[in-house]
Amino acid sequence: MFDIFAVVTWLKKNINWKDWLIIFLLIFIYFLTRLNNLDRFPIFSDEGIYIHWAKVAWHDATWRFISLTDGKQPLQTWGTIPFLKLFPNNALLAGRLFSVATGFAGLGGMFSLLYYLFNKRTALIGSFIYVFTPYFLFYDRLALVDSGVNAGFIWILFFSILLVKSQRLDVALMFGLITGFSLLAKSSVRIFLALSALSPILLHEKNIKLVFSKIINYYFLFIISSVLAFIIYNVQRLSPFFHYVAQKNMTFIMTFDEFFKDPFANFFHNIQIIPEYVINESGFVLVIFAILGLWKLFKKDSKLSLYLTSWILIPFLAIALFSKVIFPRYLIFFGSLLVIFASYFFSDINKRFLTISYLLLTTFLIYYNYTILFNYSKIPFPEIDRGQYVEGATVGIGAREIVDFAREKSKIKEVILLAEGNFGLIGDVLDVFTKPGDKIFIKGYWPLDEKGLLENQKELGKKYVYVVFAQKKDFPSEWPLKFIRRYDKPGNKSSIFLFELTH
Repeated sequence: MFDIFAVVTWLKKNINWKDWLIIFLLIFIYFLTRLNNLDRFPIFSDEGIYIHWAKVAWHDATWRFISLTDGKQPLQTWGTIPFLKLFPNNALLAGRLFSVATGFAGLGGMFSLLYYLFNKRTALIGSFIYVFTPYFLFYDRLALVDSGVNAGFIWILFFSILLVKSQRLDVALMFGLITGFSLLAKSSVRIFLALSALSPILLHEKNIKLVFSKIINYYFLFIISSVLAFIIYNVQRLSPFFHYVAQKNMTFIMTFDEFFKDPFANFFHNIQIIPEYVINESGFVLVIFAILGLWKLFKKDSKLSLYLTSWILIPFLAIALFSKVIFPRYLIFFGSLLVIFASYFFSDINKRFLTISYLLLTTFLIYYNYTILFNYSKIPFPEIDRGQYVEGATVGIGAREIVDFAREKSKIKEVILLAEGNFGLIGDVLDVFTKPGDKIFIKGYWPLDEKGLLENQKELGKKYVYVVFAQKKDFPSEWPLKFIRRYDKPGNKSSIFLFELTH
């Protein structure tokens, strides 16, 4: 039976006023680092897609499963709608606040997991490391679902351990609810549920009959959790587009037929880039302390270290063998495991090495985090991420200014923005910056060529028509365009061009 007074008593006994001060400081720092200049970082084209979906789903209930049209689960769409209601004039801020919220859920999960596994000191240390780890700082500030996937990973890991230790039905039900909602974030969450089946490794009983009994009980409860999780997951079958999820997965994951034809098609490339991405985006030195922490943990609790290591090795091999496409954000959960091991190392480190270890970790994290918060053009991320978020065609530098320009012009007469690309390209990005009541209409074309320009000349006179290119670099002189402005991006690898359509 739930007893709120028992919870209060436990808190009074285990968390003193100094701890509360540290916890409130931790929460303050979390929101300070996540909210600072939150909508100033350039928009990424995928953010444009997801925010557009949320805007559509908000205003039209028949499209609450709109993300399934592209094979994406709907949790982010649903979770963004409340923030759009709070900030209807700043959709980018609203979209990114969803990730701030899921990142905070991840922080709570990390604290809870470390407190349960180790102690209060480790939980506080780990929470501070979590807040300042570049992997989480960066993705907690973008309107992407990966922060939510990471939060789901942490809580699923925690409840898999809690369930095998407690073997309680209420824990199993909570485990199922958390996993079910996490499955509505991304298909990859299924591997976390599968890994939870290994948690009987943690049983320490010497009596074989008792161990066997606990294993049977655990799997009975685990089945209940799994059934509940998949009941929640299957709410997506209410949409006629649910089958697109499986089709979308094949874009990123090899089918078994493809795998058996060439099982190592991507393996040797993937085993190189996976550690490179994780180590880099975690701030380089974190992995050193994580390895040291894993070694210390192995000497103290080999079963726990084996279980946690399995959550690294099995996904690593599965991703390396089956993934066709890997971006660093897909691997964010590995960063959480690094934090767990590094936290254990710092909580049990010899005082002689404590100061130098903290200085080394802090130096790297400050450098990474300064660039993320204040100088994004210098973010030392892998080339693939710099291309996506800083330098490439998917970066929406200039989109806000273009919509602001169009809004000023719309005070005179309506404005049409012809965008080079609609789905996931500059069309969706421009839509993010429109506000309710704007007399701005965005028309996406792919490709946007002379034919598209000529068919919109009939709008001239009664409306302003402007043209936005984000991919094209060369423009034939005979096209009916008047150059207005070019928005360059760091590295000068791509630009966004704004033209006025003429007769």
